[in-house]
Amino acid sequence: MGIVEGAFDPTSTQTIAELQQVASDFARSIGCDYFGYLLTRLPSGLAVEDDTFITDYPEEWITRYRQRSYKFYDPVVTISRTSRLPFYWGGRGFLQPYNKAERHVFHEASEYRILEGYGVPAAGPEGDSGIFSVTVRQRNQIREMVAEETARLQLFAAQFHDAAVRLVLHHDRRAETALTKREKEVLSWTADGFSSEAVAARMGLSASAVNYHITNACRKIGASNKVQAVALAIRRNLL
Repeated sequence: MGIVEGAFDPTSTQTIAELQQVASDFARSIGCDYFGYLLTRLPSGLAVEDDTFITDYPEEWITRYRQRSYKFYDPVVTISRTSRLPFYWGGRGFLQPYNKAERHVFHEASEYRILEGYGVPAAGPEGDSGIFSVTVRQRNQIREMVAEETARLQLFAAQFHDAAVRLVLHHDRRAETALTKREKEVLSWTADGFSSEAVAARMGLSASAVNYHITNACRKIGASNKVQAVALAIRRNLL
């Protein structure tokens, strides 16, 4: 296992406009046409007046989405609220389980050639969450576009979410997360490419104990897997 690095780093942005541009460039670098991000849950104790919807979708669609409160019906948002696993959306059969109002969101989006995408839920250590998607304007292309980029997408989504929280809510938590000595140690070995079993052998622990420390680190950092945890810990100078 290697740690995924990319040329696009949303955590270094200073404004929402810069953050949007970095995400646009990233989406196009992997062959996608648009990106979309919605902050679905705020960090504990924080508030914001307006929805945080950052995207390069056509302006008319953004206005319609906001005015008609489509975030309450959008199946992509619904999925992100109940699962932290990345998922493809918009393909054949995707809308079958949904009701008329939810399907209507997708039918209207298709008027703007927002047809299929890949969504990556993101979460922070303070209960916050968001959904980052990349989108294509042609049918049956999204899987090909992201097939070799899923690890980069997961890392980018986590970094984008952190940056959005920092810029929109003026809440910088990059240096706030405290990892225990054990958590740092297992993440350091993981960063060197060792499996949980190999880390356990080196530390004199059981593999389940190593996974326990990794899980705790993921929760604190807001990562969905150990690859994200290591990358975010390094970015935040926690290792």
